[in-house]
Amino acid sequence: MPHAVFSSDLDPNGPTPLYLQVGHHISGLIGKDSRFMDRLPSEAELCQMYGVSRITVRQALSYLAERDVVVRQHGRGTFVGALHRPGRQQTIHSFFEILAGKGLSPEMTLLDYRMRQPPEEVAKALSLKDDALFIRRGYRSEQGPLGVTEVFYPGSLARMVTPELAGRTTSTSILQDIFKFRISHADVSIGLSRASQDVAQWLKVDPGTALMRIKRVTTCVGQSACEYSRLLVTEGTADFRITAEGEMLSEGAL
Repeated sequence: MPHAVFSSDLDPNGPTPLYLQVGHHISGLIGKDSRFMDRLPSEAELCQMYGVSRITVRQALSYLAERDVVVRQHGRGTFVGALHRPGRQQTIHSFFEILAGKGLSPEMTLLDYRMRQPPEEVAKALSLKDDALFIRRGYRSEQGPLGVTEVFYPGSLARMVTPELAGRTTSTSILQDIFKFRISHADVSIGLSRASQDVAQWLKVDPGTALMRIKRVTTCVGQSACEYSRLLVTEGTADFRITAEGEMLSEGAL
């Protein structure tokens, strides 16, 4: 077993606890790395892979188990949860709806609206060769900033979404009420990102701060993938898990 093959992906001196870094990294490998397809490597092997202590590995696995990403079986090892990541949702909910459902009165602010060249991952997910419409929104309550969403739509749909509409309408409503699309399914995955300058400014954190990233690629009936979105929140702002049915839920205080 190679030693510390993933140690360079960790930042021992960063603001995010080491066990969370390990947990998010493992989550990102599930279903993509042949060593993380069904049964995860043993605790001893994970210690070697990440160059961390057994206590850190156990904390990371407990964190993932609490969110149903993995299942720990005494005497047998740790296995990928029933989702086999990424999760698949049959219905979608906007971040605004999730916040409102928890009794908050969130404010939504349009932070960016423009046509831009999509990142390679977005272009591949949406099968794009040209520019995409990019919308960034910030959410806050009386207690302060709650999160940021970044959404990409195929450029061919841009004429239907004005800046005014983007500033007052959720992504879910745009898909269903403006585009008149019916949702087939959405694939959801959870990982870790670093805060860009713009996002950090809204969330009032330092650029480069580790953020929880919840990515969703939505496919509509009769269409290919029609939306690529990501929700960015600070670790501890909200805990998210995905049910066995693929529904994204928030837990704890937002």
